[in-house]
Amino acid sequence: MAQIEIEKIDRWFDLTLRIDEYFTHYNDYIFRGQADADWPLESTLSRAIRRVYPEDKSKLQEWKEILFQFRANLRGRCTFDLSTAHDDELWTIGQHYGLHTPMLDWTRSPYVALFFALLGPSKSGKRALWAILEQDVSSLYDEDKSVPEDERVTVVEPMTHHNPRLVSQRGLFLKIPPTQSLDNLIDKLKADDHVTMYKFIFDDHFRDDALAALDRRNINYASLFPDIAGSALHSNFEFEIAKHLESMREKGWPET
Repeated sequence: MAQIEIEKIDRWFDLTLRIDEYFTHYNDYIFRGQADADWPLESTLSRAIRRVYPEDKSKLQEWKEILFQFRANLRGRCTFDLSTAHDDELWTIGQHYGLHTPMLDWTRSPYVALFFALLGPSKSGKRALWAILEQDVSSLYDEDKSVPEDERVTVVEPMTHHNPRLVSQRGLFLKIPPTQSLDNLIDKLKADDHVTMYKFIFDDHFRDDALAALDRRNINYASLFPDIAGSALHSNFEFEIAKHLESMREKGWPET
């Protein structure tokens, strides 16, 4: 059985059907949505290193330097004490505030991940929902024990109270150091009786219908961003989606 299974889906109804079929009972998968299906699963830190040092691969070994700089730059600028925070906790807080980090945002809800896949423009016209079996992350290095612990892909679930959005989004992180490639590691796993990772590629043309349907499930800016920013963004959404809803109502009830 393939370790990464890719499926292309053309209709919103088919996408929800597939999600419910695959993950209602197999609830050990975690999910990530991306606005463009062509984007790789890579962190902001990986992209930053490649952009700033395109010809110097040795800089990959210095990726932890930015965390030391962040910890130092927090002095006198933070209302809570992070001087003794674990590195992974600090990475996740930095991610929330725009720091280049090795963290990728994931969620335990496929529909929350879908919401994020629908945000922003899609250059390719295709969006993606990723799913990975969480327990298989710990198996990535079974065949190579030489990789240091702090350079392995790991699941990170922050326990601090500094990011209420994380709770609303059922969020967690995969730490993927720039020296690693998640796709390549998954491909190297031994074949098993299950799929480790799914990639659902779906068309951009039903974006408005999908956002409206998710809104009816209470998955929207207001519920996922429980702050003033979320209130503002949801107000924008309600204004922008109104025309689409009116247009669909004018077409009448869908045929059964």
